[in-house]
This record gives sequence, C-alpha cells and structure tokens, in this order.
Amino acid sequence: MARFEINGKEYELKLTFESVKYLNGLFEGGSFEVIGKAIMGDLNTFPHIIHAALFHTGENFALKDVEKAIDEAIQNEKLDLDGIVKLSNEIVTNSFFYKKTVDKLLKENKEAKKAIEQLLK
Repeated sequence: MARFEINGKEYELKLTFESVKYLNGLFEGGSFEVIGKAIMGDLNTFPHIIHAALFHTGENFALKDVEKAIDEAIQNEKLDLDGIVKLSNEIVTNSFFYKKTVDKLLKENKEAKKAIEQLLK
C-alpha cells in the first residue's frame, strides 16, 4: 500500500468514492485523463492525487499542505520523478477502481504496457 509523510506523520494512501469524484472533476477527460496523467507522473497532477488519496484519513489536509510536504520531500531528496511516477501509478492505475479499465486500455497496446512496466520497476 502506498504511503506518504505529511506533517511528520506517515499515512496510507487510498482512493474512495469522494477521491475519485474529486480527481475526475479536475479534468475535462475525467477518468481517462486522470489515468493518463498518473501513468506519466504529471507533476501538476501529483499533488491532487496525494491530496485525494488522503481524504479517507478524515484529517482534511489542505492542498497547499500536501504541496508543501511534496516540496520538502523533493528538497530533502526523499522524492524524485521515479517516486512520483511509482506513487501516482500505485494510487491510481493499480487501484481497484481504475485497474480493470487500465488493463483494457493497455491490452491493445503491448508496447505501451511494456514501457510502463519498465518505468514502474
């Protein structure tokens, strides 16, 4: 299970119905755009993915607090692009909610699937 440290405490990251609604509402392309941005490790989307994955905690973290924690992790060399790609994919593309759709999308494109698997190693 993916984990993330914020305010000196580590939290489990997981998506809920509210999380999915939030993420889908960020983009015109809804779920498919969320999936694409997670696969790419999009830096502008990453804070939203982490934020959404923290909803279940009930801590009501502000997006700016999540961005601050990400900034600190990058400055302290605890988080790099590889980590962002892996976390984004673990939270989104490997989640119960999105996984079947991702698998169907990648089934037809073996090269893309292979490339993504290489990135996630």
